[in-house]
Amino acid sequence: MPAFTTAFPRRRCCAAATAAALLGLSTLTSETAAHAVDLSSQYVDELGRPTDLTVSKVHEFADQPFVPPRVADALRTAVGFFAGTGEIGGPPLPDTAPGFTQFIWPTVSSNCIGPGLHSTASAIAVPGPAKIPAPGAAAGQTVFLFTALGTPPAAQEQGLMNVYWVNVSNFRTGVTPLNNNQINTAGPATLSGTADTGSGQILAVVDGSVRTADNVCSFAPTATSFHVR
Repeated sequence: MPAFTTAFPRRRCCAAATAAALLGLSTLTSETAAHAVDLSSQYVDELGRPTDLTVSKVHEFADQPFVPPRVADALRTAVGFFAGTGEIGGPPLPDTAPGFTQFIWPTVSSNCIGPGLHSTASAIAVPGPAKIPAPGAAAGQTVFLFTALGTPPAAQEQGLMNVYWVNVSNFRTGVTPLNNNQINTAGPATLSGTADTGSGQILAVVDGSVRTADNVCSFAPTATSFHVR
């Protein structure tokens, strides 16, 4: 599946305010800057949690026909968690992002390694600019990495594992395929891919299957939220 992105329409002043903040420009008037803050407050609250508007937009993305049902359920659960409306409740998000962010829970593929031998996998998101993991990420991009522990090397041909993501700061969405980029060539099977997420707070769900040298292993979805500068 080819990667693709979509972007919800944004007000021109909001885009200008974001660009000015990123480039350190000082040409915004106080009135424009205040209006930009008002617009930002529509998307996240003072603790960085998604607002009702953002939650509705994530649900709108989850309702799209190209999003698999179990991924849609994971997106709805994850945004509820980070908004503090789920059963567990979401924590305040940090002001600064770490070098990488682990997906919240590990995922398991039954009988992946052999009869009765299950593989536990984990995934991370690395905001750019970053040269590793391959294929790397430029500023405003994110590279996703998925590792199926205990497995033999990944087959060269993949196409079954995707990351579904939403930028809750600008409502850009996308589906990024994970492929064999020659990481851990001796195993375990490791896939990666780069997404043009843009800057902002990202909600992501990874879902699909990994082709190993001798099997196809299906993994349940796992999710994360992280910030791209």
